[in-house]
Amino acid sequence: MSLFAPPSPRSVWQITGKDAKSFLQGMITNDMELLKQQPAIYAALLSPQGKIISTFFVINNPKGGFWLDCPRAASELLFKRLTMFRLRADVDFSNVSDQLQIALGARQLDGICFADPRNSHLEWRHLIARADLPAKHSDIRFTHMIAEQDMDFSANEVFPSDINMDLQNGIAWRKGCYVGQEVVSRMRRRGTIRKRICLAVFEESPPKPGADIVAGPATIGQLCSSNGLFALAKVRVDRLQKAWDEKIPLLSEGRSLHITTPLEEQK
Repeated sequence: MSLFAPPSPRSVWQITGKDAKSFLQGMITNDMELLKQQPAIYAALLSPQGKIISTFFVINNPKGGFWLDCPRAASELLFKRLTMFRLRADVDFSNVSDQLQIALGARQLDGICFADPRNSHLEWRHLIARADLPAKHSDIRFTHMIAEQDMDFSANEVFPSDINMDLQNGIAWRKGCYVGQEVVSRMRRRGTIRKRICLAVFEESPPKPGADIVAGPATIGQLCSSNGLFALAKVRVDRLQKAWDEKIPLLSEGRSLHITTPLEEQK
């Protein structure tokens, strides 16, 4: 069966030590206890202001400890921040990307692999020897509005809900405190989630990332990465709803587009 490279380069880190689980539990957005029932979780480390430093997957290591599958460009900042908070905890980090890498596939294979917890329609993620990493990419993520760090957003730029982590099993609402938790919980409680990564479908090739999306005189968002006629877009959903209510056409650099929100996909 064919394997595919992830959309952007990944790093694989190994986390060991008797305090590894409890340390991560107090730092990340998701619940480490879920790893008792499933092989991996999707999570993020946030700044105290609630913005994403890095998204990642925490993967159970059958021999003890965990692997982190994270964006390569953000990995040094991620582990610099984790190291800063380590203090006296018995936890060690090591970059094993020269040995292991992440590949995507349509079904489960032997070895370390897991179904992507963000959406059941996404590919399985496989931990493989670096030498076996394929060159071909898969882009199924666009139709399911899966943002990719380093392509659609950067560190310290977005809140978890901006990239739909709250809708894609990336936040545990009932666990204890973690860095940035108060901001994330307050946004949910107050219903102030106004930005979302959405799917933009064009009638012709999309403009380049960063192009504005407009509804009449109002700017409602910006384009992110694209593939064919599909693009992801950071959208102010309150302004989008106003455009829909008033039947105002959506344009980006004069090109017509249709937007689907992740909330519509879940219906």
